[in-house]
Amino acid sequence: MMNEASNGPTGRPMGEPTPNERCADRIVAGLSLRQKIGQMMAVGFPEHFDGLEGRLPEGILSLLADPGVGGVGLFARNAKDPAEMLALTCSLQETARAAGAPVPLFIMADQEGGIVIQVTAGTTVFPGNMALAATGEPAAAYEAARIIGLEALAMGLNAVTAPDMDVNADADNPIIGVRAYGDDAALVGALGAQAVRGFGSVGLFCTAKHFPGHGRTAVDSHLGMPRLDGSAEDLESVDLPPFAAAIAGGATGIMTAHIQSAALDPSGACATLSRPMLTGLLRERMRFDGIIVTDCLEMGAIQQSVGTARAAVEAVIAGADMVLLAHTLALQRQAADMLEQAVRFGEITEERIDQSCRRIVRTKLALEAARCGMWGADGRPPLGIVGCREHLLAEERIARQSVTLLRNEDGILPLAAAKARRIAVVYPATMPRLRAEDVDDDQTVLGQEIAARGMEAVEIGVGLTPTAGEAAAVCGAVAGARVDAVIVATSCKTAEQERAQGALVRALLAAMREADAGSSAGSTGSTGSTGSTGSARHGIPVIACAIRNPYDIRSYPDARTCLVTYGYRPCSIRAAVEVIFGEIVPRGRLPVEIPGLYPRGHGLKS
Repeated sequence: MMNEASNGPTGRPMGEPTPNERCADRIVAGLSLRQKIGQMMAVGFPEHFDGLEGRLPEGILSLLADPGVGGVGLFARNAKDPAEMLALTCSLQETARAAGAPVPLFIMADQEGGIVIQVTAGTTVFPGNMALAATGEPAAAYEAARIIGLEALAMGLNAVTAPDMDVNADADNPIIGVRAYGDDAALVGALGAQAVRGFGSVGLFCTAKHFPGHGRTAVDSHLGMPRLDGSAEDLESVDLPPFAAAIAGGATGIMTAHIQSAALDPSGACATLSRPMLTGLLRERMRFDGIIVTDCLEMGAIQQSVGTARAAVEAVIAGADMVLLAHTLALQRQAADMLEQAVRFGEITEERIDQSCRRIVRTKLALEAARCGMWGADGRPPLGIVGCREHLLAEERIARQSVTLLRNEDGILPLAAAKARRIAVVYPATMPRLRAEDVDDDQTVLGQEIAARGMEAVEIGVGLTPTAGEAAAVCGAVAGARVDAVIVATSCKTAEQERAQGALVRALLAAMREADAGSSAGSTGSTGSTGSTGSARHGIPVIACAIRNPYDIRSYPDARTCLVTYGYRPCSIRAAVEVIFGEIVPRGRLPVEIPGLYPRGHGLKS
């Protein structure tokens, strides 16, 4: 797993400095301590940027001037579409340059794809990592990363906090799930390395995350401190290999996780604040010489332990190069002040600051040179490439390849459109969100796609944790609608949501079994006949569609027809409808095991 090449202490072959390194040395030598600390900070701001007004919020303006930050993290809240995002990123770079920034800003966003992507309107929104793995085509990870990278560059972003290299070995993990490629270290490493190469192919800075691995944790680090249990051998075989693969693939950055691991650091320090993990393991043993970036220091795991500003100091002592504070101006200023004080009082040496600053500057110089070589003086492709036909066709192709049919008893699928004229569509009206999911989607896509095929969709929204009374009301509404088939979508993040939505699916199954198949015989519009679309023995067909986690099926194992999309983006929902009506043959294969039900690699063809 480890890179054991005979390199110098930084992981590169020993020898004379390169021209890029000499230039970085000159730049860093000319910076004040405050400016060097600024380069080690990446910040966010809560305000929306109005592209028409064209003025940056006062808070970020002040940070760009002092301490002159090295990076800015952007979210869906900051810009609504590609044109507005480009105006924002250009304004940020111009303001930083006018304030005397020696090198361009890293302007970054969570552009993982799937359920975590910040700019959706007008962009190509690929299915997420688990869907990419379900295609069985490692090249899909490269293609998706390359296109996401191209569109990011066109919008003025030059960095992404992706790919996710976590191994989702715990089906109940509350934060990773479908953001992971799967539950097998070799699979995650292979596809993650492809993504790293895809981002790198367009000159984009990317951060493989969340080191040393967030896939076997029971707590969301946004809310509290997770613990990565297991022996050192477990970590060596499950969690760390994907990061070794990312390093071998040319990763320019790695993002830390706020998680504890007694096997890696008995002191109880989380990875972000752990010198044994960041310097001892990542830097020295795994020989990573890129930029170590912290996850946001305003997350609950940090705020509830050492506090945000103090964590910035401890993260740098541990070995981090850049500290991310994504939200609050007061905390960002406090962190910069505390870092400066730590150097003044001897807690951190200025040489340690210089090491990180040189690493950041040389990486920026190298990537800027590469992008200018590819795209011209501004280092980015034209904005018109965002959401272009070629990219949308790739999105559609990958989505179609990823939909996985888990069960199709009695040959319910494909539905015959001529016989299933009236279809109930039951779906979560409010989707479960990660803190990283800073966007909302229109969840009517499923009904729209059915209507577009000339059928009537009876749409029924339901809460994420429907009660028994709500489930009964839904069943009554479906029965009263006299439908030919039911499509029920589940999208669960927590165990509570899984239990509640599973109970709803089971209630629908029971209600449709009890439905009088002949009660509407001879009526106009809907036949109400189970014989037209499925087996009379099992009543009106109910098609369960997990539009987030494939693990949802654990809560409704008696559903006779089940498929998985691994995400709720429109491309995945459209592909699921195409499978349901036999317009395409399902090709996806599970990249995870569903304990007690299906092995990794399972998938049917209808």
